Amino acid sequence: MKSTAPVKVFISYTHDSSDHDALVLELSNALRSRAGIDCDIDQYHANENWPLWMEKRLEWADRVLVVCTETYLRRWKNEEVPGRGLGAQWESLLTRQELYENPGKIEKFIPLAFQESDLPFIPTPLRNVTRVVLGASMAGFNSLLNRIHGIPPSEKPPINTSLAPIPCADGFFASPEHRGSCIDLSPHSLGLHEEPEEMFTNLFPVNFPERIYQARSRVKNAKVFLQEFRKVWKASGYSGSAPIDFWCERGTVFSFSAFDSPIWRELIKAREIHPKGFFPADSWAQSENHADRNRFIKLLNRSLDHLCENNGTQFRITRSSEMDCHLFARKNDLLEGKVSTLAIRSQAPRTVFKAIPDKTSDNPDAIQHWKHVAFRHRFVRFGQSWHMVLTPFWAFTSDGIFKASRWQKKSSFNMQKPEKNRAVLGHVAFWASVLCRDDDLLNGELGFCIRRPPTLKVTPSVYDQDWVGVADDRDKQEFAAEEGILL
Repeated sequence: MKSTAPVKVFISYTHDSSDHDALVLELSNALRSRAGIDCDIDQYHANENWPLWMEKRLEWADRVLVVCTETYLRRWKNEEVPGRGLGAQWESLLTRQELYENPGKIEKFIPLAFQESDLPFIPTPLRNVTRVVLGASMAGFNSLLNRIHGIPPSEKPPINTSLAPIPCADGFFASPEHRGSCIDLSPHSLGLHEEPEEMFTNLFPVNFPERIYQARSRVKNAKVFLQEFRKVWKASGYSGSAPIDFWCERGTVFSFSAFDSPIWRELIKAREIHPKGFFPADSWAQSENHADRNRFIKLLNRSLDHLCENNGTQFRITRSSEMDCHLFARKNDLLEGKVSTLAIRSQAPRTVFKAIPDKTSDNPDAIQHWKHVAFRHRFVRFGQSWHMVLTPFWAFTSDGIFKASRWQKKSSFNMQKPEKNRAVLGHVAFWASVLCRDDDLLNGELGFCIRRPPTLKVTPSVYDQDWVGVADDRDKQEFAAEEGILL
């Protein structure tokens, strides 16, 4: 999944009047509270080194909203009365410098007008950029959100490829000497066979409880709370990894599980947290509010992290924030780890991590890097149902755990698309065997769980040996192990 971190937005504006400042503050607050966007303005800060702060904010932001007014344009052109509006003049200088050095980043800057009459005051370099008019009562707020997230105003419908063909005279496309002859277009002649082939998606249904429990925390900072939680876990002598299936925001802890396990009871007794009941999970899951859905996705991600930590194999699945993926981490002094799971058809061992020797070193035991079976994901909602989109991924680390090696591509070079070939489908099936859980029939309330992806048998199909014939060497080995094919 791409990162679930909120989009970072900085608003560049001039202090035209107290009413104008209030409008900017209202907009920033709405982006933060209603849309889940990390928006920043100078009104949230005091006693800053303003020139340095502005420079850092422009570098920090994913998007910069340029609030266009007559005053802003005057200071952009450096036509203001000397000594007045130095902050906006400094911002505009930094903006112009970035546009000059990186013209490809012009989409980072979004011209914004509070009313139609301000459109003539858009600075010249931004006049060809799609602008947003917020209007009275922020009527253009949704348009602004779409512009920030890069969502086009309309969705292009797919081309209808199932239209009835135009009838032609028999033999129209045949040469005179072959007119009347029959062209064999049977599935078998095209390399297809009547044997059904099982296809499945990389869309994993997600089950979650009906309730989200909440508790007030004595510690407001989420990172500090997590550190304190782990200290209590370790000091109390609990074995294994501490639970991580909760999420803390501004002094409130959220979890799909009630705070009734021993570790939570200890924190309650020590007055570290104070349970505040629960609310329906659907109030977040089915909400049309961006902030609510973002909070729900964060809780899903934490629950997935917990599920990966307790995956039922002898190895740990950890999350690398640097590579934005989950991967099998090395264990102790093992140079290679294997897990036997059901893939497409048969139970077969799969190498989940492996040390790659450094052939350039004189030391025969030197390791160049580690290779891991991994996946990236994102949670999406279709209708009323939530799913996890899983994409197989090859991760390369320098420490065998989560630190990216220099061999790791920053792009999606190592991503494996499920539709590529059967070996990649085997990766999806492998992760389904590791991550998916059956319902706990003895428990009245189902917990968070990932369900197996839907499958479909299609005919005509491609023989397995034919799939092997078009795969590369790496995929051939994996595919042969999964299907039991002798090469």
